Amino acid sequence: MRYCLIVFFLFFGVSVLAASTFKDVSRTANVYQRETPVDTESGAWWGPGTAAVDYDNDGCWMDIFVVGDGGLPNALYRNNGDGTFTDVAAEAGVANTPNGRGCVWFDYNNDGWRDLYVTCAGPNFLFENNGDRTFTDVSEYAGVADEKHGTGPVVADYDHNGWLDIYIANWGRAPSLLNPNPAPKTNVLYRNRGDGTFEEVTGSAGVADDGIAWGAIFFDYNGDTWQDLFVANDHGPDKLYRNLGDGTFADVSESSGIVTEINGKPTGAMGLCVGDYDNDTDLDFFITNYDADLLWRNNGDGTFTNVAEAVGVANEGVGWYASFVDFDNDGWRDLYVVNGDVDGSQKTNRNRLYHNQNGQFVDRADALNVTVDAVARGATTGDFDNDGDVDFYVVSNTGNTLLQNDLDPGFPNSNHRRVQSKHRRIKIRLIGTASNRDGIGTRVTVKVGNHVQTQELICGTGFLGSDSLELEFGFGPESYQSGSITLAWPSGIVETYQRFGYGADVYIFTEAGEVVTAVEPAGKQTTTWGRIKVAEVFQNYPNPFNPETWIPYELFESTDVHISIYSQAGELIRDFDLGHQAHGEKTLYWDGKNRDGEPVASGIYFYQFRAGGTESTWKMWLMK
Repeated sequence: MRYCLIVFFLFFGVSVLAASTFKDVSRTANVYQRETPVDTESGAWWGPGTAAVDYDNDGCWMDIFVVGDGGLPNALYRNNGDGTFTDVAAEAGVANTPNGRGCVWFDYNNDGWRDLYVTCAGPNFLFENNGDRTFTDVSEYAGVADEKHGTGPVVADYDHNGWLDIYIANWGRAPSLLNPNPAPKTNVLYRNRGDGTFEEVTGSAGVADDGIAWGAIFFDYNGDTWQDLFVANDHGPDKLYRNLGDGTFADVSESSGIVTEINGKPTGAMGLCVGDYDNDTDLDFFITNYDADLLWRNNGDGTFTNVAEAVGVANEGVGWYASFVDFDNDGWRDLYVVNGDVDGSQKTNRNRLYHNQNGQFVDRADALNVTVDAVARGATTGDFDNDGDVDFYVVSNTGNTLLQNDLDPGFPNSNHRRVQSKHRRIKIRLIGTASNRDGIGTRVTVKVGNHVQTQELICGTGFLGSDSLELEFGFGPESYQSGSITLAWPSGIVETYQRFGYGADVYIFTEAGEVVTAVEPAGKQTTTWGRIKVAEVFQNYPNPFNPETWIPYELFESTDVHISIYSQAGELIRDFDLGHQAHGEKTLYWDGKNRDGEPVASGIYFYQFRAGGTESTWKMWLMK
């Protein structure tokens, strides 16, 4: 394991009067979209999928893609960085995907630009990002134009070859009197060959589920670094597949305890999300259902327990999208759930925002203005106004809603938002090198004092879409101390960064690159702080000295340390083999004597410092 240093930013802890609610800015931001026509033939009641990402790499500004449901064209809302968006789908070449359902952003060819995959009731579409704000349809060439009935697409490097693979949930019809034996529509797993094409490996991998799925999700539930797969089936049972690390999966649904019934019936799963809601370092997951929702707490031994009712999240609406987000930056993952019945007649349509209070939840949706009076379906989360907290974008059959998080605003017209918030937070972006370029599947652990938070970068969450590919960590108003960040990449590389601060809006970590980039709060510039040193030595003090002096140095990782002192003629005067030392600030004392214990004469001397690949030589002056 390697350790690196993050540049420490001083935080000035200036508090402001916080607002009390989220604010609906849909129309002023130009992301409302016209009302979806109720077209049962096109499946408009499904509701559109949506996903957030910085597709044009303009620096921190999250853009939004919305699938055009019910005959509408797709929308690609490019973030203008001033609180407004512009729909550029047509000029970008991604407006037309007939009978669209779900979507996800991911860099399938590792070129640094996020590509777009759209599932449909018909052929699916893969759009390659050209890097100039336009896209090219490569679906047929890539071999991923599956024509069953795609719903939720999810992405991960399941075989650890450095390339992102695609799993598609497909939806079919349940048996009925008119059609007692409907043709199954099996889900599909596409393995990325790394040459721009994919091969279907569903059967050989052991994940050919045909349970009429709304969605699925890749995440590492047992902490072995391999991405496991959960499938949410509308007409049960749900499935959990453990990744065996050899290209195949084992069905562990029964042994894990996730196969259950509600009121004597199989679950009718809709959407799902993953998060460590209890901060015990393993990943739990939440599933929305037609009846009561489920929160599966990870027991840490390969099994799960449904604790939804016990912790207060047994939502009884018709749930669709869900996401674990820390909306108030207090260091605990909250839960946002989007509800809406098929015909809009149900009285439990209002969305819910469950505030996490040390592992117990309280619904604060009404108080915080996030209920959204609509037949909602999907949503996506991201920091759309780039002010350091998570906003919600909700899609429905009667127009879409952008809820701007104003709970803890900065000063108006200030480019220094990082020093205005009373709740400290950081946001993290990843750049893989040995792993996939997006860093999807990386597990990030942030520790401040005794408080530990764990997140995994997951691509394909909620319902028919995905949240942004940034990770947000909040720390509450009382956390002034610095902490550590550990990144466990899919490649097996593990890096720990010490002494981070709360000053930058976003940190960008490059795998095995030893370079940390801090993004400026305005979101338009980046500053690369340079190669991170394993250790550093400083000027001795006092200097000149007589006859003793101290040589200060600092270790940013645990390593062997060696300091040698030479005369001006290059003769070795004293050799200090200090052995293996823990990270931290250190000092070497020299009494001005040579290896034989004799005082040395006045003159210029040099000390050579060696530690963990760092080598540096400094001059000092002994004056008698």
